[in-house]
Amino acid sequence: MFKKLWQKIKDTLRLWFTEEWELTVYFPGPSTITGDGHVVTSQVPATYRVKKIKKLTPKHIAFIDMDKHLVEIKVVEPVGYTLRKVW
Repeated sequence: MFKKLWQKIKDTLRLWFTEEWELTVYFPGPSTITGDGHVVTSQVPATYRVKKIKKLTPKHIAFIDMDKHLVEIKVVEPVGYTLRKVW
């Protein structure tokens, strides 16, 4: 009984003191050529749940996800991203 109560207290405190972010990275997708000769590149979004952000630039993104794993994304061409605070 006390273990369940203690676990609930720990979970509540973890929610209060832990930040959570949602990071969406827009990777370049397939390119198509229009009738007038313009090249249009579509974007493929990938969403991550982030605990801590280490580095955030258009060519290098490093963060720790909610499972406490270090994730590092390095690209040659700059990618777009959006960062939203969830908690």
